[in-house]
Amino acid sequence: MLCIANVIRKYGPKNQKKRDKKVKKREKKPETVVDEHQLRRDQRKQMKMTEPAKLVQEAAMPTQDKPQYSEDIRIGGIEGGGTHSTLVILDGKGARLIEVKGPNTNHWAIGIDETAARLSAMIEKGKQELDIPETVPLDCVGLTLSGCEEETTNRQLIETLLQKYPNSAKDYIISSDTLGSLRTGLQSGGIVLIAGTGSNALLINPDGTTHGCGGWGHMMGDEGGAYWIAYRACKYVFDDIDGFVEAPEPISYVWPAMRNYFSVTDRNGILPYLYAKFDKSTIAGFAKEVADGCEKNDPLCLKIFEEAGQLLAKHIIAVSRKAHNDLKLAHGGLKVICVGSVWKSWKFMKKGFVNEIHDRRVVDELSLLRLTTTSALGACYLAAEKIDCPFVKPYDSNVEIFFHYKRDNYPETQKIEHPIELKNQTSVCNNVHENGEST
Repeated sequence: MLCIANVIRKYGPKNQKKRDKKVKKREKKPETVVDEHQLRRDQRKQMKMTEPAKLVQEAAMPTQDKPQYSEDIRIGGIEGGGTHSTLVILDGKGARLIEVKGPNTNHWAIGIDETAARLSAMIEKGKQELDIPETVPLDCVGLTLSGCEEETTNRQLIETLLQKYPNSAKDYIISSDTLGSLRTGLQSGGIVLIAGTGSNALLINPDGTTHGCGGWGHMMGDEGGAYWIAYRACKYVFDDIDGFVEAPEPISYVWPAMRNYFSVTDRNGILPYLYAKFDKSTIAGFAKEVADGCEKNDPLCLKIFEEAGQLLAKHIIAVSRKAHNDLKLAHGGLKVICVGSVWKSWKFMKKGFVNEIHDRRVVDELSLLRLTTTSALGACYLAAEKIDCPFVKPYDSNVEIFFHYKRDNYPETQKIEHPIELKNQTSVCNNVHENGEST
């Protein structure tokens, strides 16, 4: 009975007015709209204000002795692509000891067993040149290889290495070639865009979350890569001669270049390269002939590289939608590390690339960077972290800016014919140097 009386007192007609007033107060409360970009800016200002106090506090705290690592520690890193691979070996202080070149190590193309054999052969060659006994394995080797995006096959490759070649390394860490490139040049996150034999983009946010685009191989993607460029050129020629689809520009340069490159007299002679004697890297090599055509101002070759630039820009647009504001609002905008031989022809891709970025209105500012060293160093950094071996990583000296885009610098009413390049500036990105646009 007491409980019932309490309910009546609380919810009875006498208290109805009080309840109505509370409801009205809640209804009148205005909704606030949060500007995430402004919040990020305010957060950065606050961090700068509190930074000096934090440094003083850290200086006053008792220091703990960090573990010292012997220079006798040997850490390896292998960057592997669809055409060739590179091994770098560091000591426990991060000093670079040796670099070894090797063949293709894409397990989807040559199989797990052959990939393991080639990786082990590279490691053993490096050990021999450093006078490391055959029975002494490296402490850890990082593998950042083309085609290593799938966890099951990655584990299978490591198990094969440990079982068949126990003297090569005590342990391994494995990931895709995109991660190795990114970890070579950026510490806190960004995008890496590979345009070599194939193409692949990977975004890493500061919290460690990753998002990818492409990397599905020549049958399902590789748009903007060397294989795609070569295929595109051949397809234009085949369709034009058939009368199926007229090429957008004359084939007067590309068709003779095809006959000369493949050593054939007609299109039937090219078919064995596409089927019975198929080798992706051989076909991708024709992209260099297309680039040479650009140097000779051939309209069809220029058209193909403009298309390649547009497709590579689409990779950036796809992953940038998931990039944290910390990356977008940094000095110089979103950082993109560009890896692969196709980027040597950047001046021919620039128009298509910039127009696509500008038209899609997803990215307001970005900086394109190239590595000044092998991305095998990024694989070494991953291996060092795996065994808790700390040393200073010279990220800033591993990259340089070659192009900077900012929406405010471009007209809105016309297509971009001559995108603005940064020339001899160092203010865009802290401690990263601008060297113009060498190709």
